[in-house]
Amino acid sequence: MANQRIAATSLDVPATGVLHESWTRAGWVQATRLLLRDPRGAFATTVLLILLVFAFVVPLVSTTSPFESVRGERLLEPSLSHPFGTDELSRDLFIRNAVGLRATLIGGVFAVIAGWLCGITVGYIAGFRGGSVDSVISRFLDTLMAFPGILLAILLITLFGPGLTSLAAAVAIFNIPISARLARSAVMREGVRDYVLAARAMGCSGTRILWRHIAVNTFGILAVQLPISVVSSVLIMAALGFLGLGEQPPNPTLGGLLNDGRRFMRLAWWYLVAPATVLALLTLALNFLSDVLSELLDPARRGRA
Repeated sequence: MANQRIAATSLDVPATGVLHESWTRAGWVQATRLLLRDPRGAFATTVLLILLVFAFVVPLVSTTSPFESVRGERLLEPSLSHPFGTDELSRDLFIRNAVGLRATLIGGVFAVIAGWLCGITVGYIAGFRGGSVDSVISRFLDTLMAFPGILLAILLITLFGPGLTSLAAAVAIFNIPISARLARSAVMREGVRDYVLAARAMGCSGTRILWRHIAVNTFGILAVQLPISVVSSVLIMAALGFLGLGEQPPNPTLGGLLNDGRRFMRLAWWYLVAPATVLALLTLALNFLSDVLSELLDPARRGRA
């Protein structure tokens, strides 16, 4: 009876990491405080909130259309009426950058979520089942990994035409092998721990062990990698938009604005600087967030820090 009580208790003891110490509201509040206490975490959180407001709130409350041209306002410098200046067609770059960031975030984040949901599921199954199932899935992932993300995106865009949907589909496929390999290695590491052996001894089904216990204890590794994947996806979408393979004009994207601003570097420096700054702040904030999460979820790194 004592052994059974010990085994049952071990099932509820998560692996190491601050965010695993409690799944209650108090646990999440403590984790948020630790995140904001770190200067990098505070910077990342502040910048991301500002960018989210810029991308999703500004287009809703602004009375200026991203497609509206005002006669006589071609390539105006930044001012109170046009904080980011205007472009060669006399359109306000402030609202165009906001709409472009929104399109990039929506496409990139949803593509990452879709790719990670598929990849994590495949990786969990491969790592937990092992044997021939693992071999077949691993060879499939190797095949996907053989194609660089940009080349895969170009292939899909060639087949289905340019646009945000084709671009998001390519980014989602690009994220599947990354998340699957990460989930597979995490499951294989957790599968030999005592709480898994105790669950097997108590007769828990494989599905319950995988999704109720192992999945919970692999959250930390996946949470650390997720912001990095969002950065990669956003950069891929911006690169393809720069090449003219994303959303087509007159719809604005960060990559498209970078490409348009490149032609006016000498005449209108603000045209190029605005989308480049927005993209740089987004990638920097997400990288800082990943670093802080890595330390919070890894007690060894947290101790050294």
